[in-house]
Formats: sequence, structure tokens, C-alpha cells
Amino acid sequence: MISQANIKDNKQLESMAQQLSTMVKKAVYMCIGTEKVCADSLGPLVGQMLNDNMESPVFVYGIYGYNITAQNVESCHRFIRKLHPDCTLVVIDAGVGEADQIGSIQLTDGKIVPGAATDKSLCAVGDVTLVGIVSHKDMQDFYSDSADKQNLVQKTAHKIVRMILSAHSQLAESAKENGLK
Repeated sequence: MISQANIKDNKQLESMAQQLSTMVKKAVYMCIGTEKVCADSLGPLVGQMLNDNMESPVFVYGIYGYNITAQNVESCHRFIRKLHPDCTLVVIDAGVGEADQIGSIQLTDGKIVPGAATDKSLCAVGDVTLVGIVSHKDMQDFYSDSADKQNLVQKTAHKIVRMILSAHSQLAESAKENGLK
């Protein structure tokens, strides 16, 4: 893991956005999860928000109604890699952690194994990962549909999207300064 930021700490999140901006040149986003489970809806919520809010064209896979889940993650990964062989694949997923990690976002330079917390045996995916910790590692509240859980997932998704938009804005500014498009 490169860094971890609490969703309430805007300074940490901006620092993470700066780190992310150095990692996401030619990025494609793969947002894992399903809106059928509140905690697992983080990925498609981020995907939908990115799809709706990115100013420059960016490929986003995994939005509401078109989920990337354990059933199709491997085929989606192969498809994305085939269509975008030279791009940085940024994977966004919900995760579980210790009590003090809940409400944080982890940035990692490397692959993630989706479904590891639920003992699924899936392929490792991505070049860069953003994981929103939305539940305790004992998983007892992962499938809860409480207002608190929905609120945490919403806030985490908003912070991840703001971070990605900020990273892309920083890239655009850097390109302008260097006379690139």
C-alpha cells in the first residue's frame, strides 16, 4: 500500500490525489461490485459518478446495471486489457478492514485480488487500486443495508471520485504547462 487516507481528512485525500496523478496517465477505470449489496455498491457507484462527471473522455467499466462481479471479473479484465493494452488499469473496489480503518481509502501501486475477504479465488487485476474500507473484516455488517452503511458508502464514493477528478485535473494542468494536449 502506498497510502491510506481517512475520508474526513481533506489534506490526506489531496495528498493521495497528487500521488494518484503520477500514476494514472492513460487510465482506464474498472469498478468492481454490485448495487445489490450496500457495502459492495461502492465500485459501481464510483463508476457511475465518474461516467457522469469526467470532463475528458475516459473509459469506465462497472456502473449501475452493468456490474463487474465475481462472476465476470476475469472475463472483464481480459476484455479491458485487450481493448486498452497500453493503459493503466485503475481498479476501484470496496474492502474490509480493522475498526480504525473503516472510512478510509487505500491507494496501492499494484494488483488487487477481488473477493479475497469472502474467500473467493479470483485472478489479481489492475495496475493501481483504490479500495474504500466500508466494513469490518469479520464481515458481520458487510451485508447490512443500514442508513449508516449507505451513508458511509456514499461519502467514500464521493471522496474517491473527487480524488480521481483532482488527479486528472492535475494531469491536464501539467500537460498545459509542458505544451502538450
